[in-house]
Amino acid sequence: MKGKIQRWSFVVLWCIVIYCFSEFPLFTGENTKRMLEAVLGYLPFGHGGDGASSPLNFIVRKLAHLTEFGILAVLVWRALEPMRLAYAGAWLFATMYAVTDEWHQSFEPGRTATPKDVAIDSCGALLALIGVFLYMCWKKKEHDPAKRDVS
Repeated sequence: MKGKIQRWSFVVLWCIVIYCFSEFPLFTGENTKRMLEAVLGYLPFGHGGDGASSPLNFIVRKLAHLTEFGILAVLVWRALEPMRLAYAGAWLFATMYAVTDEWHQSFEPGRTATPKDVAIDSCGALLALIGVFLYMCWKKKEHDPAKRDVS
């Protein structure tokens, strides 16, 4: 029982982290663009204010969506595991939380809520869960002497 509570505590904590990313103005598109321009200005190949950061800002922001909801899905899967539908439940939980996160962003100044972001979040969750599934299959095969190649 203690393990279950601890695993769900990590889920709740990560949901709070995602909420904070949506809540605080520091993480708006304009602010992350400024931060990227500042970082690029220090790099020898970077050109701070020439607009090169816009595509990079887009990529960084979308990768952040993939990552944060991928992490959420893995945490939920871990909390649900060994239930039969742990993968589906984790993906559904992460996707529904993405919907509520975008809805929350619609009320925040400087933020936009888009169905595209929900799709990206959902894909991040799916990719992470596919990675977990493949890892678990590999791990099971490695530790199962009957399936190991003995040649």
